Amino acid sequence: MPPQPPAATPVLATRLIRAIFGCYFVVAAALTAVQLAVEYGDAHDHLQRDVAALERTFGPGLEDAVWRFNGEVLRGILAGMREIPAVVGVEVRDEKGRRVEAVGAVAEADSGAASPTRVGGLGTRFSRRFDLVHVDETGRRYPVGSWTVFSDTGIAIEQVRRTLVVILINSAIKTVMLWFIFVAVIRWMVGRPLAQVAAHLARMDRETLAEPLVLRGGGRHELHALVAALNATTDRLRRAFEERNALTHDLTEMNATLQARVAARTRELEALAATDQLTGLPNRRRLDAALDEALAAEAGSGLAVIVCDVDQFKAVNDQHGHTVGDAVLGGIAGILAQAQGPGDTVGRWGGEEFMLVCPGADLAAARARAEALRVRIEASALPFVGPRTCSFGVAARRPGEAVDGLVARADAALYRAKRNGRNRVEIEESIEARDAA
Repeated sequence: MPPQPPAATPVLATRLIRAIFGCYFVVAAALTAVQLAVEYGDAHDHLQRDVAALERTFGPGLEDAVWRFNGEVLRGILAGMREIPAVVGVEVRDEKGRRVEAVGAVAEADSGAASPTRVGGLGTRFSRRFDLVHVDETGRRYPVGSWTVFSDTGIAIEQVRRTLVVILINSAIKTVMLWFIFVAVIRWMVGRPLAQVAAHLARMDRETLAEPLVLRGGGRHELHALVAALNATTDRLRRAFEERNALTHDLTEMNATLQARVAARTRELEALAATDQLTGLPNRRRLDAALDEALAAEAGSGLAVIVCDVDQFKAVNDQHGHTVGDAVLGGIAGILAQAQGPGDTVGRWGGEEFMLVCPGADLAAARARAEALRVRIEASALPFVGPRTCSFGVAARRPGEAVDGLVARADAALYRAKRNGRNRVEIEESIEARDAA
């Protein structure tokens, strides 16, 4: 009678796939949520610091414009502040609380500060109010009004959105790859061999190992043939174990190859997360890391920052469209990338602003480098619009200064370049000049 197939039992490979993949999905979802929460916290804190730093950058200019009743300068400063990504609106009031000028989205109440309100379901509106006080030559203080900066935590959410896209793409790729790996490895490399071994042992039980036999001499007869068959079966089992060991070795090598591929893909995704998609330059996240690395490795060798802003870039978008504007940014990015020195890091700081981090450079060397870049950009024909100009702000790190202070002084120098006619290089003010001012 031919052997009967074994009774149907739950497939172990399928259960393993469900259990492992379920655990992986739960862990991946939890880690993604934690990573997004951390990223949002960092972006929110950075937004708060950016808003607070505006007082140092724009406070003196606003105070001078209000004191002198110079509406044109005041409007120019407010227009420049409105271009900052962290700012959704700015309002200036005189000493009696009356509104003097306002740009962007500001609170309509007559008070100097706006209470938090929900905006578009994306974030919470918040504001920071700063007093304007004029100090004359005798040191006497004259309150001339106040100014309020309005921002929105939705900006931080927007900053985290790109990180979310990268995380989701990464998770989707790993999930799909792991699913096929689980199916191929567990079902075909574990399930099928186990099923074959189980069926083989079942056939041996029914056909040759129904009863254990021990021969104790007594001549030769038909039982010796049965023992020979049993020994042959044992030998076949040994070869089956050897084949299984070979399969396990192949599985280990395949797993190592897959791990190497996953590691390579992870490195590619990390590089993508640090690259600006429009220009191909390092993005702000990579520039922040480069600043921290340069600061840690400075050791007295010098560190300078050059901030570059495309002049009249809004006019390019208004006249030619955002596609041409993107092409202009890409052209300027290519010029900056070709001209960067050894060890420098050039990247897109935000909008139409670029930054060069120059480890080992002092103020004079950085200024010369910025001037050379300015001339080169002015002499280059950009796509669709021909030659354009850029303004530059340069600052060198002072002893004990943090990165935020260095960048803020470079931004202030850039603002002076814009205010003094554009297409020029301005350096940080010396301590003596700043005190005299």
